[in-house]
Amino acid sequence: MLDALENAPVRSAFCDDEDFQELIEMFIDGIAEKQQILNQASITDQREEIQVLAHQLKGSGAGYGFDELSRIAAELEQACKTGDPVMIVQHKELLSHYLGRIVL
Repeated sequence: MLDALENAPVRSAFCDDEDFQELIEMFIDGIAEKQQILNQASITDQREEIQVLAHQLKGSGAGYGFDELSRIAAELEQACKTGDPVMIVQHKELLSHYLGRIVL
């Protein structure tokens, strides 16, 4: 969890693989939209929407070389399933912070 709290830029484990560059770039281009959805869903208290987004990021994170993203998203998804509002907020903020650190 401490790694997720750092401020250093996060790069894909596949960043040196030329075959993945375009895919990683498309994934990164969609991060701002995902953060917006996450923030909007939090404001309107739409736990199901947050859970769906967390589930999507859990699946796609590792596929694009962001294993830590998958782990954080899985924790948020689980918090949504249990309905613990404190854990949802904590994991949502952690996920949002981590997404903000991702670079090409």
